[in-house]
Parts: sequence; structure tokens; C-alpha cells
Amino acid sequence: MYIQNKALELSLFLSLPATIALIIGSEQIISALFGYGSFNENSVNNSSLALYYFALGLPAFALIKVFSSFFFANHDTKTPFYISLISVILNILISVYYFSEIGFIIIPIATSISSWFNSILLFIFLKNRQLFYFNQKFFIKFIKIIFASILMGLFFNFLLNFFQNELAFNQSFKSFYLVLSVILGLLFYLIVCYFIKAFQINDIKLKY
Repeated sequence: MYIQNKALELSLFLSLPATIALIIGSEQIISALFGYGSFNENSVNNSSLALYYFALGLPAFALIKVFSSFFFANHDTKTPFYISLISVILNILISVYYFSEIGFIIIPIATSISSWFNSILLFIFLKNRQLFYFNQKFFIKFIKIIFASILMGLFFNFLLNFFQNELAFNQSFKSFYLVLSVILGLLFYLIVCYFIKAFQINDIKLKY
């Protein structure tokens, strides 16, 4: 059970700050990476909105990977398959039903919803079969990771506002300032995690 909790900690340690960063900087990220030539400001706005809703499902994508591996370790490949199949059907149904009303943006929304549905269902099956247990240390680390991620989000938002003029759509070196903001945000996150002991190098060393 120790390894399971550590796997979950690591996935959240990576996915939560990434989710917050993508949500906060979705427009700047798309603009810096693709906002050139015929990819105009309207295209940037539409794509950043899609990225925003895809980012909401990022932690679920990581949890699915972790939870599925627990089933595989217990020689059960059918349960994750059937749950994934149901999630895909749910994704399609939501997309088709609301597409005419909402438009293309329903696709990332439906993907995130179905991914969370998938991860929650996997977790419920694991708990019911007594294949996964939380230890007290996990909850402490989880709270610390959330705290560090929120602080990183605030700092990253500050950087985006600070470099607002340099990150404008018509700027030529906006990619440089985006990369700089990401690196500074990452360093800030790692420093906060180090001081509050949200995650340490020893945490990735497996103990049997």
C-alpha cells in the first residue's frame, strides 16, 4: 500500500501545478506557441478556451493511469477496459448532444467530464475490492501539494501580469517570456515544496 500512495502522490505532485498553470496561462501559452501568421487572435482565444477545459481534466488523466495500474497488478484488465469504454461512450454522448448548442468547446468539456467519471469509477471499484487504502501521510502530503500549487499559481499569475506587454499577441519574443515565466514558476513551486516538505527526492525511492 506504501507504493500505491507514493504513486498517487507523485501523480498529483506533477499534475496539480500543471493544471493550475494551464488554467491561468492558457491564453498566453497558445499565443506564444501558435499565435503567428494566419493563426489570429480569434484562433488564439478559441484554442486557449479549449486548453482551459482540457486542463481541468489533467489530474483525472493522471489518476486514471495510476488507478489502472493497480488493477493490472492484480491481473485484472477487464475492469479498466469496461470503465474506459463507458467513459468513451459518455464522452461521445455529451459531445453530440450539446455540440449544436455550445459548439466545438463541448469536446474538451466532455473529455474532462468523462475522464473524471473514469477516475472516480476506478477508485470506487478499487475501494470496494479493498485493493487500495489511503495512509495518513498521504493526506498530509496532499494538503501540502495543494498549498504549494496554489502559491505557485499566484506567483505564475503575477509573472504573466508583470510580462503582460511582452506576452502581447503582436510581440515577437513572447515565447521567451513565456518560457521564462514557466521556469520561474517551476522553481518557485519546487522551492516551496522543499521548505514545507510536500515532496522530497527520497519519496521516489521505492521501499518494499
